[in-house]
Amino acid sequence: MSIEAKRRRRDERIVYEVRLRDPTGHEYSRTFETRKAAEAYQAEQRVQRTRGTWVDPRRAEVTFEEEAMTWLAGDPTKRGSGLARDESIVRNHLLPAIGDRPLGSLTPRDVQNLVTSWSRHAAPRSVRRQYGVLTAILNQAVESDLIGRTPARGVRLPRLTEARKPHVVSAGELATLADALGPR
Repeated sequence: MSIEAKRRRRDERIVYEVRLRDPTGHEYSRTFETRKAAEAYQAEQRVQRTRGTWVDPRRAEVTFEEEAMTWLAGDPTKRGSGLARDESIVRNHLLPAIGDRPLGSLTPRDVQNLVTSWSRHAAPRSVRRQYGVLTAILNQAVESDLIGRTPARGVRLPRLTEARKPHVVSAGELATLADALGPR
């Protein structure tokens, strides 16, 4: 790990490049406007490696759409209507909103804004189902070490309304209905 001062070609300003190696030995770098920011980034990377929480920042460039398609194809236990429902949610609600975004660019605020927009047009149970698919995809991204933390944390969901209790027909009501229908 090293920090090197360089002169940027487009405006001749001094920038600071942090050069790092991932656990497999491949080099990657990131550039900062100030030495202080570069040192903070380098220190953060060291701490994450020591704790075992380091995630290759280049992997966070995978788009949400790519990870969603991997998630849909990756569950052999899901069949029939459940798979069709999840594909529909991905196709109609997730991809139009965040499909082209890199996973690393998604924030909790982005997810909250998405849930809020769904709440304007859909019932609370539908919003929760859509959010469930979104969180499953993002959790898979965390488990695959594409991102360090899910941006779907701390999201406020709409409250579920109480379901109406079904009317149970009494014996008297059933007899009245049978009489009204006649012998045929």
